[in-house]
Amino acid sequence: MNTLKDKIRNILIVLFFLTGIPFLRFLLLKKKYKSLVRVIVFHQIRDEQTKDFERKISFLKNNFNIISPQDFLNKNFSEDKLNILLTFDDAFKDWFKNVVPVLKKEKISAIFFLDKRGFNFAKKLSEMGFEIGSHTINHLRLPGLSLEKLREELKESKEILEKEIGKEIKFFAYPFGDKDSFNRVVKEEVEKAGYKYAFTILPGFNTKGTDFYCLHRDGLNVSWSNFFFCVWLLGSYDILKKVLNWLY
Repeated sequence: MNTLKDKIRNILIVLFFLTGIPFLRFLLLKKKYKSLVRVIVFHQIRDEQTKDFERKISFLKNNFNIISPQDFLNKNFSEDKLNILLTFDDAFKDWFKNVVPVLKKEKISAIFFLDKRGFNFAKKLSEMGFEIGSHTINHLRLPGLSLEKLREELKESKEILEKEIGKEIKFFAYPFGDKDSFNRVVKEEVEKAGYKYAFTILPGFNTKGTDFYCLHRDGLNVSWSNFFFCVWLLGSYDILKKVLNWLY
């Protein structure tokens, strides 16, 4: 349920979008970088949210270019439409009931980032054609860990998942994913552990210039309207947040 603060934020996001500034910025970024990628993260999709999830996937498919994890790795991006990569975090059994059938029906692949609560999902999801990423073992805030514990969380989760699915784990998502969930040391250790890309939950466009170990992701709510989804994905919140941070 949206709080009053969320509602006020969302109203400001729409009003700011109506100024035309976010869309102009989107066009300028597209001209500069040719292709732009937004990464969406969902968590649990409950039974009562299934219809909303289906509608959102249909909306995204009809209005954007949904790419697969392999497309992302191969940089197979559209220059005409905004590219969208779907990801899911943590571990929820109802993914198999409320998420997977929708993705399979629409022929869409995604990355599932798993911690130890979902290691037993890895093989099944991989066999169904989805990409598996690591979300550490215990879903801890990494900057607060000792170097030994940090390396254990990164390395062992990768090794366990690779053993489960018989494939290399290339993708990593920071637990929590906010600006306090990683730092220079954490990023360096993620790279040393053998991951090729690491995702935050800091919203924004990913371009060819984006740090591979600080990739943007948007945490979206399937109950939002299609219009608000579009407003968010075209970057209205990104620039509004920067303006507010500058003012306050």
